[in-house]
Parts: sequence; structure tokens; C-alpha cells
Amino acid sequence: MPALSVRTVSLVDAVAESLRLAIINAEYEPGSPLTEVRVSEDFGVARSTAKAAVERLVAAGFLERSPHRSAQIPLLTEKDVVDLYETRQIIEGAAVRLSAASGKPPSAAERAEAELINAATRGDRDAVATADVAFHTALVEAAGLSNLADLHAMLMGRAHIAMVQVQRRNPDGAHRSHSEHEKILAAIRDGDADAAALALSQHLSRAQADFRRGGSD
Repeated sequence: MPALSVRTVSLVDAVAESLRLAIINAEYEPGSPLTEVRVSEDFGVARSTAKAAVERLVAAGFLERSPHRSAQIPLLTEKDVVDLYETRQIIEGAAVRLSAASGKPPSAAERAEAELINAATRGDRDAVATADVAFHTALVEAAGLSNLADLHAMLMGRAHIAMVQVQRRNPDGAHRSHSEHEKILAAIRDGDADAAALALSQHLSRAQADFRRGGSD
């Protein structure tokens, strides 16, 4: 039997992941500051470890930091959600048009879609949101423009938080997202840039509207 590979997880990795889950599950008050001292005390780790974990989540969009201030738990107001989805419309719309030119959906998007349905079946809200983020990330990365992908990555931590909040209200919404994602992939397979962009726009518009009224994504 061949040797099995084992992924080594550092203490910073472990603290960052536990902190990320605590944030998306609202164990910290949205809008409240999150100091390195508090993270150090909450997780029983050195301040250097806490600092590295916090910085990792700031970079991923799960925490916010203003110059010379402590990190803060994101508080998504309706205005924030509108801004987030409108910005995604611009970035992702351009990306799917470029992807459709190839006539081949990114394999990473197809894998993410399979995981989304598996996670929905398990009732794992975080895994559903993780797969949803991975799907949209794959669409943007397939465009092959690193600056576009970097801009998109800055948004997706906050998008993940929004997705989990909506999944908590209505877990059946994952199946609606799956159907809409499949329309996007089908249009890319057909090489129809207009149809792909339209399917994406309708999906994001629906998700934005549902979030604002407490529906499902």
C-alpha cells in the first residue's frame, strides 16, 4: 500500500480557521473590534500567532482594518451588500465573457458545483458558502487576468459571510443557486458570451435581492 500524504497544519492555520468559523457563525458581534490580545486570550496562543491569524483573515476579507486601528468584525449593512454585489457584477461579468470565448467551463468551477450540492445534502452551511465562493472564484481566475482575480479575491471574504447568513435563514436556497450556476456553465459550453453574462447577472441580482429581504442565496 503506498504511503498516504498528510497535510501539516500550522498553529496559525488552525487559529485562523477557528477564528474564521467564529466570525461567520456570528460568535463575535458584527462591527466590534477584534484585538490581537483578545484572539490570543480566546484561543490560548501567543500574541505573535494571534497577529498572524488576524492578518491572514484581514487579507482574505473576513476581517477589516483601518490604518492605525484594530481589526474589526465586518458589519454588512444593506448599502454594503448592494455595493458588494454591484462590484461583483462588473468583475464577474467581464470574466465569464472571456471564459465563454473558450467554450470550455473551468474544471474548478465544475468541481465546486459538485461540492456545493454535496454540502447542501449534508446541511453544512459553511461548506455550501465555501463551494459557492470557489465556483465564482474559478470563473474569474479562468479569465487569466491576475489583477482582476486579485480584485475579486478582496471581495469574497465578505461575500462568504453574507452567503452563510442567508443560508442560515433558508438552507434550501443552495439548490436554487445550483440551478443558476448550471445555466452559467451551459452558456460557457455553448460559447455564448452574452448568455453567460446574462445568466450570471440574473443570479447575482437574485442573490442580492434575496439577501436584502432575508431570503436565500
